[in-house]
Amino acid sequence: MTRAELANYAFIAIGANLPGASGSVRTTLDQAVDALRELSAAPLRVSPYYLSEPKDCPPGSPRYYNAVAALKPRPSDTALSLLLQLQAIETRFGRQRSGLRNEARTLDLDLLTFSNENSNTPQLTLPHPRAHQRRFVLEPWIAIANDDWPLQGRTLGEWLRECADPPLIQAI
Repeated sequence: MTRAELANYAFIAIGANLPGASGSVRTTLDQAVDALRELSAAPLRVSPYYLSEPKDCPPGSPRYYNAVAALKPRPSDTALSLLLQLQAIETRFGRQRSGLRNEARTLDLDLLTFSNENSNTPQLTLPHPRAHQRRFVLEPWIAIANDDWPLQGRTLGEWLRECADPPLIQAI
């Protein structure tokens, strides 16, 4: 897919480190990807799954499974409407928000970008304000959009080369 075609897509970070009702984190991710397919006006692009150590999480948090997906928003979708749909999927898969920052979760869907839109509202900041600081976002994103994909005035590859996070393990 060309860079111009991907410019019309929304990129979504997918993560989980607690098993859901399905019994495993991996199954939850597979089912969440299926739910994302239903939101896309074109075939969904999904990176491989990676394992990462918890970052800025409470002590004892289990490792995360992470991926990034690219979906083409339906013509009626806005960035905010897509965010609300992502939050509904999280809830459907057992996500509970206690208010504790970076707590373990059954599913986390973060809207990284929505086409080329920028947003800075209480509900939504685009592009995602910390995506460029997280290897668990950058590596899977590069897998589907290439390292020269622009983000906040630089490329994903440039951000990744400067990222101090520990390496990821590609999940089998």
